Amino acid sequence: MPAANYNFTIEKGTAFVISFEYKDNDENIINLTNWVARLRWKDNDDNIKTFITNTRNSEYEFTITPLEGKIALKIPSSQTAAYSFTSASYDLELQEPNDLYSGGGKKVFRILEGNISVLERNVPDADAFSGAFDVQDSCGTCT
Repeated sequence: MPAANYNFTIEKGTAFVISFEYKDNDENIINLTNWVARLRWKDNDDNIKTFITNTRNSEYEFTITPLEGKIALKIPSSQTAAYSFTSASYDLELQEPNDLYSGGGKKVFRILEGNISVLERNVPDADAFSGAFDVQDSCGTCT
């Protein structure tokens, strides 16, 4: 079966979170225990970025919640603020823990593909939002 198509947008300078649930044709959750997911995109500058599950670092966190069939990618605002591309195409693949056949390597399924748009901010800012700000008092004014 060909990969489903899903397009999404990343807003520059904001935290990005996207999650997917992997289900069969009857809407039953597929157990992803010992599976690996990979999301790769190629941006309009021909740069390729790869995200692999079970990775957590300053650039991204990509996790699988196996018994819920969930896959989640999180990218912090510090990373999205630095994106210089405006669009990309991507593939989301899953690798099953079982071999296709003895010695044939793991089964890989391309489950999703589509386009990514990167939305510019109204007020350009290469820095991610960070810092502490004074909080207004309970009446809503700074005194």
